[in-house]
Amino acid sequence: MWWGWLKQRDTWLFFGIALLLRGPLFGILLSQHGLHSAWYGWGAETGDTPGYFEPIDSFLAGHGYRPDFRMPGYGLPYLFFRLFTTPQGAGSGIIVLQALLGVLSVVVLARITKILGAPRWASFTLCIVYSLLGRVVVHDVYWFTESFCTSALIFGTHGWLAFQRSPSRTALMWAGCWLAWAVFLRPVHAIWLIGLATHTIACGRFAWRERIITATLLLLPFLLADAWWIRRNAVMHGTFSPLSRGVIMPELSNSPMFPLMRFLQATGGNFYHWDPGAHIRWFNMREGPFARPGPRVDRGVEMPRFALCDRITEDSLSAWAKEMSQWNDTSINAAQRVGLLRSMNARSDRYVDYYTEDRPWQYHLGARIRLTGLLFRMTGGGSLFRDDRDDPQARYRPSDHLLDAPLHWLILIGGLVGCVIALWHWRTAPTVAFIALLALFSIFIIPWGLRLCEGRYLVPMYPWLLLLLVMGLCRRAVARSRATADRQSVPLVDQN
Repeated sequence: MWWGWLKQRDTWLFFGIALLLRGPLFGILLSQHGLHSAWYGWGAETGDTPGYFEPIDSFLAGHGYRPDFRMPGYGLPYLFFRLFTTPQGAGSGIIVLQALLGVLSVVVLARITKILGAPRWASFTLCIVYSLLGRVVVHDVYWFTESFCTSALIFGTHGWLAFQRSPSRTALMWAGCWLAWAVFLRPVHAIWLIGLATHTIACGRFAWRERIITATLLLLPFLLADAWWIRRNAVMHGTFSPLSRGVIMPELSNSPMFPLMRFLQATGGNFYHWDPGAHIRWFNMREGPFARPGPRVDRGVEMPRFALCDRITEDSLSAWAKEMSQWNDTSINAAQRVGLLRSMNARSDRYVDYYTEDRPWQYHLGARIRLTGLLFRMTGGGSLFRDDRDDPQARYRPSDHLLDAPLHWLILIGGLVGCVIALWHWRTAPTVAFIALLALFSIFIIPWGLRLCEGRYLVPMYPWLLLLLVMGLCRRAVARSRATADRQSVPLVDQN
């Protein structure tokens, strides 16, 4: 049976390592970020947190799932806990569940390396490194989708790989359920589910009819859940909405942040206002969608000079910043605010058009490269430990702790190199190459397709970058071993 690996000795060794290393790290990060009496219990709350839980509380109160901007993937476990306890108990329960699934995901990821043919030392190396990857563990203490989504992608991909190894429709349905949940948590990962289904059809070992049935079984959990979601949106809003209902939160689309965000997306600037060094703060756009005063101190905030062109000058950007100062003036009335917002929206549309026409290469290429750099630097991610977070002069790069910046850059750069190596050797290891292709697509769709660059969007790809780094090292070790064996097998030449 495909789950027989659960009884193997190495599985329990992986679990022990993950528990001993990741458990204490989770406890430290929870004390640093989460034990501060948040509304939803023991955990770290952000501005996005109510958007996940309030619709469930509204549903339980008989008012329907509202607001319904987000898909209900993160709300499902909250709904389960709310059937038995208070919002605070449910929130704390989610944090515990995230930690538990995080530990199990370490075990399953180590198992995936074995399925892909890596030696035993590689599986244990990956298990240790991934257990200590603080930039992943920290999301176990936050009410964000990243923790569940990362675990769900690992569990789902493992089920799919198990099916490839020894066909079992139970494994396939198991994989489909986890991958469907990953999509409902973060819709962009529909790429992962569709990619695995496409691979099943194109590269399967069975007849075409059997391949199509197999792919359908993989997609079935998502198709059933999404059919309900589509029908619900059609009844409620009269629209066809198969995933989330847009990319921008409703409260953001009606705020002065939105025109600034669109302009900085087009030019490749940092538009995350909670990052003390973000370009958007130069425009006097600071705390929250409506620019309310906050505790953060600016750090090295500069005018986005890369956004200048023939028709966008320093004076015109300064005039925009002046409009934001007027917006922040508490003495202006509602009519004046409406006029300012209308002016800023018109200015944003006009400037994006100017930039597209005057600097097309920068708009299409340069801006996306800058956004990629911001993503890779984990923009908006904050620090792992409170001493950095509370120091207004400590600029996040990410922070220089041993468990953060060094591991981040090692895994990011090494994983990208591992992707290239896997694609180069796709003939000898096609499954590894396909995972590399999915990882690359899932990473670069964020800055290049969506023009987003918040660092936490990179978190679900950390395990795959680490896996590809380890697989690349394995390939290198095998090549060196073969070269050494070849040299030793060369016969001695008789000189007489």
